[in-house]
Amino acid sequence: MLQGYIANKWGNKMFEDDMAKIVKKHAFWGAVIMALPTFGFGLVVYCLILWHMYSALCEKCNTKLRISTVIVGIIVNFAITVVVNILFAFLPVLGWLGTGFVVYLQFYLSGKAYIETLKNLDL
Repeated sequence: MLQGYIANKWGNKMFEDDMAKIVKKHAFWGAVIMALPTFGFGLVVYCLILWHMYSALCEKCNTKLRISTVIVGIIVNFAITVVVNILFAFLPVLGWLGTGFVVYLQFYLSGKAYIETLKNLDL
């Protein structure tokens, strides 16, 4: 009985911490890539980092990455990033930093939402 309590209390927290680390790591690298002036190449790398984040989260949950569950997230994130990137591109340093901040926030919120989706799946 005590073991079950400890496993539920601390095990789930450790699991959520691991998931949060995955999201934060990918958010950091996505922000760095988008903050650099890569003239479009960064968008390709951004998509790869985003896809890898979703894949790593699924792997942590021992489930397979389903294209149907991720495709909408990637389209929305990509569209927002393109718009933000175009708007901030005209402000040399401040714009690049602003893009990086928005992308970090975007990754973080998207990853958090995806974690909630994974929690609600019947695994």
